[in-house]
Amino acid sequence: MDYRSKIFIYSGIYALLGILLARQLVFQYNFGEMGANVLPINLFQILLFALAVIVFLISVVTAYILARRSKVPISFKKRFNFLIPSFIGWIILFLLMTQNLVALTVPVSLFLYGLILLNLNRFVTSRLIYFASILILLGVLAFFLKNSPWIFLIVGFSVVPIGFGLIARRQRKPEGKSTSP
Repeated sequence: MDYRSKIFIYSGIYALLGILLARQLVFQYNFGEMGANVLPINLFQILLFALAVIVFLISVVTAYILARRSKVPISFKKRFNFLIPSFIGWIILFLLMTQNLVALTVPVSLFLYGLILLNLNRFVTSRLIYFASILILLGVLAFFLKNSPWIFLIVGFSVVPIGFGLIARRQRKPEGKSTSP
């Protein structure tokens, strides 16, 4: 299996686990289970933001390990064009949260992730444009359908990356094998 498809599959799995944990924490906070509702709302939001950052860092470290194992160097341009916009995106999301615009974090995060991948399209593969376009479309839809942020999070950060990784895995030809008879 190509390391790029593994990166998308693993990051989708990590995101799904993180989203389910965050949803459970929000449920416990809203319904007062296990003392979660004693936290001030700002501290609880920072806890959820920290969880998202941890999941992101685990995904980045996994991508780095998979790339090193495949002995394919990741150029400075690729790292720069992913990490700098990602860092700016995290700052934007944090500022939205501190300005009490939490309802905008899901659409903006999907939109930013799509734009980051669209930017990476120049360096990785042309198929990434489809993945990025789906995420941007989901981000725009999430602006209008604010009643279901969890569905957009799960679809945008888990289902679509896992599906893209599986499709990329199936389309990748094994090296050294010819398709002609």
